Amino acid sequence: MSETALQKATIPFDGRVQSGVEQPPQAHLEMLGMNLEPSLDQAVFIEMLKDLTATARELTQGNPIPNFLAPEMVAVTANLTITCGFGERIFDFLGKPELKPEGLHDIPAFKLDQLQERWGQTDLVFQICCDDPGTLFAAGRLLLVKCQGKATLQWMQKGFTYAYGSAPRGTTPRNPFGQVDGTVNPSTAEDFSEQVWLDGTGEQAYLDGSTIMVLRRIQNFLNPWELLDRPARERVIGRKLSDGGPLSGGGEFDEEDMDAVDESGNFVINRRSHLALSREHEDDGSDKLRRRAFAYDDAPEPGQSDLTNTGLVWISFQRNPDRQFTAIQKRLDMHDLLNKFISHIGSAVYWIVPGTSTETYWGQALLEK
Repeated sequence: MSETALQKATIPFDGRVQSGVEQPPQAHLEMLGMNLEPSLDQAVFIEMLKDLTATARELTQGNPIPNFLAPEMVAVTANLTITCGFGERIFDFLGKPELKPEGLHDIPAFKLDQLQERWGQTDLVFQICCDDPGTLFAAGRLLLVKCQGKATLQWMQKGFTYAYGSAPRGTTPRNPFGQVDGTVNPSTAEDFSEQVWLDGTGEQAYLDGSTIMVLRRIQNFLNPWELLDRPARERVIGRKLSDGGPLSGGGEFDEEDMDAVDESGNFVINRRSHLALSREHEDDGSDKLRRRAFAYDDAPEPGQSDLTNTGLVWISFQRNPDRQFTAIQKRLDMHDLLNKFISHIGSAVYWIVPGTSTETYWGQALLEK
């Protein structure tokens, strides 16, 4: 591999759908949640979106940014993607609440949620992913500057996964518990069409090529987890630590055998394991979705007794969270053995707007409808 393989590596920006969804996750994530200033009017909002879209297009393709005085900071493109989403309130701001896509609303409260307002819903989200942390920082900073006086940063969530070149592209990442996490994902154009991308014609043409993102911040409790031996850890998940294969046998992508029993007649895969509950879907697979999660490892909070502040910036893309994410989470919330070791502390839902052409901007079909 060339020492500078990433220097000019790009992912197309324009197209029917936005980048940053179908692609394997890059090494680094910066997620920006922003709220519009109360005094902002629609005309200024549109101009901001035009500017942000043009800036993101040039950044991701390695082209010069007008009036940007630090071009050296973004000279390495390193597979940079910038993905834009609208929160539910944007439709109200535009006076078009009736045009909200189905499922664009807060995720219903679950019994075990411990949601913190600081990681909650915002008007806008920008998912910035890159294989170079310097470029990631500079791109995020430039977007924030472009939003000054128009939108305010509410939170920033950073994450990471495999570094470029450390594993084959598309290798399923491991979470902070050391387990292969995200095995079941769409892989073909047909899968993405059925599970992720919305289509639309006529009055609903503005939806074509869009999707809905669910963002959950999931804290991981490493101290109690690390008291478990390897067999106990595998029983919680239902998969082998070594390669992610189901405990019933086979490799990572082999189908689990939920009827397999051991010599004592006990099910090999616990019916309350994370695998069993997350895969217990309808025969038509209607709750399948696209997972694209990143781990986080932040400094401990002041006064925090636990020395770790670790977890997942857990991202999924789907046509309708009600039928996909929420359907799965209802099962997990009630019985998942993993619940003892995790806590959902943040939640937000966004409409990931359709892709662009070289002449259009994010959300244009909705804004001009």
